[in-house]
Amino acid sequence: MPLYFFLNDRLLRLEGRLYSGNLSEIQFKIEAALDKTQTLVVDLDPLEKFDAAGAYMLYIASEKARENNKQIILFCKENEIVKRVFSFVGINYFSKLTPLSFNTF
Repeated sequence: MPLYFFLNDRLLRLEGRLYSGNLSEIQFKIEAALDKTQTLVVDLDPLEKFDAAGAYMLYIASEKARENNKQIILFCKENEIVKRVFSFVGINYFSKLTPLSFNTF
């Protein structure tokens, strides 16, 4: 099973494991996706393993996007592992998406 797949140009779904061992690959995919769109939604619900290093990489990618007038929306509705890690490291995420979610920066 791939770690990531695109549902369209604006939605990237991460599956499997996002941890210190594969951050470079995912960061590259996120940055490449941002070349094609102004706003990218990253769905984290399908992740099976997620650690603080993965959370920080997503945070840094989000901040770099913001500096370039783009946006990464980190989305997690049900995955308790992801929610715990984000809570532990103090990173915000969206648990539901509305049209207003796309105007947060």
